[in-house]
Amino acid sequence: MNLRRAVCGIAVAGFVAIVSTGAAHAIEPRNARETAAVNARLLQTELMVAALACELRPQYNRAVRIFEKELVGHGKVLRKMFRRNHGASAQRRLDRYITRLANEASARSNYDRATYCRTAASLFGDVLASRSVGFDQMTRKLIQEAAVPIQPR
Repeated sequence: MNLRRAVCGIAVAGFVAIVSTGAAHAIEPRNARETAAVNARLLQTELMVAALACELRPQYNRAVRIFEKELVGHGKVLRKMFRRNHGASAQRRLDRYITRLANEASARSNYDRATYCRTAASLFGDVLASRSVGFDQMTRKLIQEAAVPIQPR
């Protein structure tokens, strides 16, 4: 099984679970820029949880430094989406959304820590090696690869 697909698959599974449980209207991207912001938040959260769960903090810090500009820009787009959809409760709803993403990722990391950490290390390698490709292209590619069904063990 391709390790990168496995990590992406679990990240996408988290996204699909959130959408299917009724939070979809909280994250209705209307264009490619908004979709990229949602993908960026999903990937950033997965990397953050992996950094903490798998002792990969140096890799996380490096990725955040490399892609800081993109992450900040996508964060602004995501906040704007939530303001549009939720008005005065936007910040509370965004915080809840991000917490839910983190909780889902944490639950996956706890299910089979050894496999999760191996796949997370591979994902960090792919992310850090992709700086020449560009952040949005890299996240889009990872999400597309993850959309292919992953065979159970």
